[in-house]
Amino acid sequence: MTSLSASLPPTLRLAQALGIMTSAFLSGGVLAVSYGFVPSMSQAPNTLLVREWKTTYGRGVAASPALAIVSTLSFAWLSYSLSFTLNHHKAEVYALAAVATGSIVPFTLIFMKSVNGKLNHKVENSKHLNRMEEMNETKDKKGEHSQELLDWWAVLNFTRGLLPLAGASLGIYASMMS
Repeated sequence: MTSLSASLPPTLRLAQALGIMTSAFLSGGVLAVSYGFVPSMSQAPNTLLVREWKTTYGRGVAASPALAIVSTLSFAWLSYSLSFTLNHHKAEVYALAAVATGSIVPFTLIFMKSVNGKLNHKVENSKHLNRMEEMNETKDKKGEHSQELLDWWAVLNFTRGLLPLAGASLGIYASMMS
């Protein structure tokens, strides 16, 4: 049995590939930061830790929104285009893929804004420390240590990375449906 993807116009096949690839790439990048970067930085002095987080965070902010938008719009367009055909179920799965991938934005704003702000505050404070203070960071007034904040950020970020992974998986599933 052949997939209906072969009978789709080239523009819709391109949207399938684009949606799946960008959501998978986004997920991989986000998950790699939580799985690779954060653990490797755990032995670094706290000021270096937060400065390196800031650099990595900045790269993510520069690339992630565009990837999320491209993927979400690709899946949404597929859903819309197929909703006028006999492929209603496939259209619904693409809609779920769009929602899963696109939900990375509200997740970030709702669940990560606070810890992002706290880590950014640590970065700003670290600019005013001397060498001895850099090596011996104590908990701040709220009792939060840079490593603890970064560990919590990594958990949230890992969770966030699962959203576009779900989108990519749903996109693959929908593209293989007959």
